[in-house]
Amino acid sequence: MGSQAEAKAKGPPKRRLRNYLLDPRFQVKYTSMVVVVTVMIAAVLGYFAYDYSKGQTEAMSLSIAMEPGLNPEAADDLEGFAEAEDQKVLTAIVTGIIVLALALGITGIIVTHKVVGPAYKMRLLLNEVGKGKLKLVGRLRKGDELQELFEAFADMIERLRETQAQEIAELEEAIELARKDGVSEEAIAHVIHVHDRMKAALE
Repeated sequence: MGSQAEAKAKGPPKRRLRNYLLDPRFQVKYTSMVVVVTVMIAAVLGYFAYDYSKGQTEAMSLSIAMEPGLNPEAADDLEGFAEAEDQKVLTAIVTGIIVLALALGITGIIVTHKVVGPAYKMRLLLNEVGKGKLKLVGRLRKGDELQELFEAFADMIERLRETQAQEIAELEEAIELARKDGVSEEAIAHVIHVHDRMKAALE
């Protein structure tokens, strides 16, 4: 009771990065592909935007050069302002690409987790079924993918449990009939062992 009270007081366990990386090879590979392609496209678009801004600055410099009556100090201020704006555009483009890459990376890990998580859980359950344990522990979380596949798997487990429960009942009847007919416990020990093993798989 004490440990349960302490667990409630601490609240739900905090999620860490390793909790999301259930299959690092797949998740990182998929996320990296999305990030690289998006960053490349964003970089190309950013280059055109920066090139346009530089073109505007060069055009303004050319216009200033064609105005001989313009105060040199004012001309320098205008060119300095234009160059500063170009730098701001470049900084905004680079910052935007970095933020976009980080956002896509985090989103990719979370999205792939919603696929890998259910697949990982089903793999564990299949291992349990392979060991003869016909018990479905837990369900998928709301928002997880593969819901229909998991429900089909859960229905299969339930049908197997029903079939095994029926076979256990038949074995129990057979054991009782054997005992009524005077068959020794040693003679039906193997049947009892099979019965107990099948029953344990449902617990």
